[in-house]
Amino acid sequence: MAYNTANHFTAGNNNNNNNSLSLNSSSSNSNSSSFYQSKVPRPWTRRLVMMLRQHIKALLATGTFFIFVLLLSSESVYKSTGVDFATSSSNLRKRKSPYAQKHNFAGAIHPGYFTTPVASTSSSSSHGTLLSFPFAAVTDLDQLSKVTESHKPLWKSILLSATLNFDTKANTYTVTNIDDHRQLTSAHNEAGRGAEYSELVVFDHRLLTFDDRTGTIFEILNKNHGNDSYVIPRLVITEGNGNTDKGMKWEWATVKDNELYVGSMGKEYTLSDGTIANTNNLWIAIVDSTGRIKRQDWKHQYEYVKRALLGEDAAKIGYVWHEAIAWSNHWKRWIFLPRRISTDAYDEVADEKKGGHSILLVDEKFTVSTKVDIKFKHIDPLRGFSSFAFVPGTRDRHILAIRSIEEDCVGGDEKTCKQRSFLSVIDVHNGDVLMDELRLPLDMKFEGITFVDINTPEPS
Repeated sequence: MAYNTANHFTAGNNNNNNNSLSLNSSSSNSNSSSFYQSKVPRPWTRRLVMMLRQHIKALLATGTFFIFVLLLSSESVYKSTGVDFATSSSNLRKRKSPYAQKHNFAGAIHPGYFTTPVASTSSSSSHGTLLSFPFAAVTDLDQLSKVTESHKPLWKSILLSATLNFDTKANTYTVTNIDDHRQLTSAHNEAGRGAEYSELVVFDHRLLTFDDRTGTIFEILNKNHGNDSYVIPRLVITEGNGNTDKGMKWEWATVKDNELYVGSMGKEYTLSDGTIANTNNLWIAIVDSTGRIKRQDWKHQYEYVKRALLGEDAAKIGYVWHEAIAWSNHWKRWIFLPRRISTDAYDEVADEKKGGHSILLVDEKFTVSTKVDIKFKHIDPLRGFSSFAFVPGTRDRHILAIRSIEEDCVGGDEKTCKQRSFLSVIDVHNGDVLMDELRLPLDMKFEGITFVDINTPEPS
């Protein structure tokens, strides 16, 4: 080791192969620079050696005590400051924790690998530029989710992928490659129901879906070089304030301020006579990138939206059912596209024909809102919004939306229940329909959509 000044210390070996420490100077000779002038120990050094030999046990005991006190004080610092004690002391133990650098979502070992895609470009038939975005959609089949041919309890959902194209010259949207789909299966269920996935979101590079029966947040992972997918349960969240054993009925999810907001239909649970049984579905959960959960009572927010859409008088009787809510980071607004809007009291049979066709833009504090009526060519009361995603590059102005249908499904009769879903592109600021509704080839109820390439290869 060298101390780089005019006079410096140098460690090395002498001719007798003994370690020595010498002080060198550019202006002095080797004799005058010797640290020890004689190998004969001086009297004070002999006394020091004798003292150390006599008291070696006491010195060792004292040193051990001070190290113990140091470790205890380090733990007390952790408790008072929140510093990760396991990480802080890892240098002392010479052990590396896989979570020392990054706390992955809900204890997952590996980081996420999905991203919101950037548009690919090509020439269009109108001699303009064709911008293409891959997207995916997922089903909530309700009772039809059960895999009846399986010997063990098993439930399924369909993950569909397609491409949204924008012709820059014709100013039109189209959808292609819509026949590609794969099956997701899971044995996780609540009371014989499972895999009823009601939303699809990319959060912290993870593709997440949400079961509206079990309250489970699943992560979708790929295998076989991105040619197949499977689900892993990451979090199970119960209803309301959490003091229940019923899984939350997740219906929508969005990312705001680097946190995941997850919510239900925003309507009280009522009995057949209209009596309110509970308000658990007025709560939301906020999840950070490590999987830590906060709960918020959104009664005020949902009530504000209902009054803004129905008016003060009708809001006292009617209801609004939500499955498509997202935060626009660009506009700093909440975007609501209700599944059902009704001025009448809730009736499960009549509810099937209360499909909404309005948008509500709300400021962050829920004090100012703007209602936008969507200019559909045909208003079908069976169709209601179940999910939407902002088209990349449009500054959150254009959305790709799903409207789904449940017809004759009251009571869960699989023989009479008919499901189907439709895609459209809408300008949320003026209600213009930029792509007329397109019926999806699979007659199923799709309830989650996001822009993502589901063929992304998994990391090796």
